[in-house]
Amino acid sequence: MDGAGLMTVFGKIILPTCKPILATVAIFSAVGQWNSFQDTLLYITDQKLYSLQYLLYTYINQANSIAAMAKSSGTANLANVATTLTATSVRMTVAVVVVLPILFVYPFFQKYFVKGIMIGSVKG
Repeated sequence: MDGAGLMTVFGKIILPTCKPILATVAIFSAVGQWNSFQDTLLYITDQKLYSLQYLLYTYINQANSIAAMAKSSGTANLANVATTLTATSVRMTVAVVVVLPILFVYPFFQKYFVKGIMIGSVKG
């Protein structure tokens, strides 16, 4: 490394050492951004720009309101719709849709978590 410039030292020494930290920050930021539906609720007015999380949130609310209407009114048609598509089934489907992308991304970052634990461990 004798005579190496600032960018060479950064690229060959500092950046490889910081990869586990950067991977951890990246995965936590991705999970935080993926789970934020309230930003859409507060800031976005155009329906074309709604995030997936907000749309899933509205689906859960609509399923709960349909189930409540079916229980309060004795209409056979509405009761039939509420029994075929229950609020719990919608909630579970939304949970799977929310978790799947994070489950697909996590294995790519897992090696950096393990490497970071091994680097920071005390050897005795």
